Amino acid sequence: MKRSSHETHTYYSTLSSKNQVTIPMKIREVLGAEPGDQVAFVYGENQEVTLKVKKKDALLSLFGTMPPRGDSRPMAWADIRKQAKEERMVKREKNKE
Repeated sequence: MKRSSHETHTYYSTLSSKNQVTIPMKIREVLGAEPGDQVAFVYGENQEVTLKVKKKDALLSLFGTMPPRGDSRPMAWADIRKQAKEERMVKREKNKE
């Protein structure tokens, strides 16, 4: 009898009161899952569920890591519009010269 090279291992995790589950470390290692990655639960025949990992977007993961340029104080919408108008006027004057 030929033994299959595909062995089955079972790991358990408990569903929390918030309906969340922690993926066991060995499963995370096998999937290459890291914080920030998305985990897809694929439901198939015979009530089988497969986990797949979608790696986080490296560029998108940088969002918010750099402070904004210039003055970071919040501005009212009216002030933003006023500032934009003034900047356009200055730019138009420079283009005329």
